[in-house]
Parts: sequence; structure tokens; C-alpha cells
Amino acid sequence: MDHPLPWLRYVGAADLDDTAMSLDGMKVESESAENLGTVDGFIVDVATGRPYHVVVDAGGWFKSRLFLLPIGHVGLSEAPSAHLVADIAKAHIDRYPGFDLHEFEKLSDDELQRMNTAMASSCCPEEQVERYEQWTHYRAPSWWDADFYRPDRADESARSMAGTSRR
Repeated sequence: MDHPLPWLRYVGAADLDDTAMSLDGMKVESESAENLGTVDGFIVDVATGRPYHVVVDAGGWFKSRLFLLPIGHVGLSEAPSAHLVADIAKAHIDRYPGFDLHEFEKLSDDELQRMNTAMASSCCPEEQVERYEQWTHYRAPSWWDADFYRPDRADESARSMAGTSRR
């Protein structure tokens, strides 16, 4: 099955060129300082480098739980301890569907729509839009630099996850 949104790709935070700040493993918390997890990666538009989701690792005792946090709900705190701050409470995020990055490329259009609907109904159910990129969820963050995403590094990471090598 072809991915319904082939222009989106998971990019591990370690594969970003973020020399000004390290996003890999960066703390993510709510506005009320509830710990939500750490940055695992991003779902980005491969043509523009624009992020649509932060992939957050919520941790756990025996295994990690990943979830998608729409980029429009995330800001960057001030230094010295820069971290991401979500304008969504932990109680709302606990209702978000989990995210399996190995299954991401296999999701059908209906499954992606269900994920987006579940997230929207948890954080901003009153917002009704027709196009994916028009949701408040996905407004471009001012703290993101499009140069963070370097396709050559992301492609190498994807090959590594798939168990193939560069030719």
C-alpha cells in the first residue's frame, strides 16, 4: 500500500542538524509543568523541512510509549534550560492514540484521519477545517529552522531502520 501522505516522513531528532540547540531527548512539558516526555523525532514535510508533529517518547517502566504532538501546540521555552512546552494538558494527551513509527508508512488514509480526529477532539474539538494543513495544530513554529531537516541524514537513518545500506 502506498502511504497516503508520502510527503511526510519521520525524522529522528538525532538526525537533525540542530547545532544551535539539541532537540534529541529534549524535555517536553505542559504549560503547567507536567512532564510529557522527551523529543524522539519529528514528522516533517520532505519538500520544505516543515514539521507537522513532534514525536514524543512518554517513557515507561518497561517500554516506551510514543505519541504525536501537533507542532502548532508546541513552543520553545527560554534559555538556560530550553525545552518544549505544549499548550495541551497531560490529561488530554493521555487520550491521544499511541504512535508506532514502524507502522507509520503503512497507515491508510482512514487511519491517519482517525489519528488526527482523535487528537483534535482531545485538544480543540471546536475547530472544524477541511484541509489538514489549515488546522491550528499544524501552524509553523517560529522556533523551527527549516535547515534542521537534512534529507541526506534522514535518508541514512531510514535505511538503517529498514536494515538496508547505502549503495
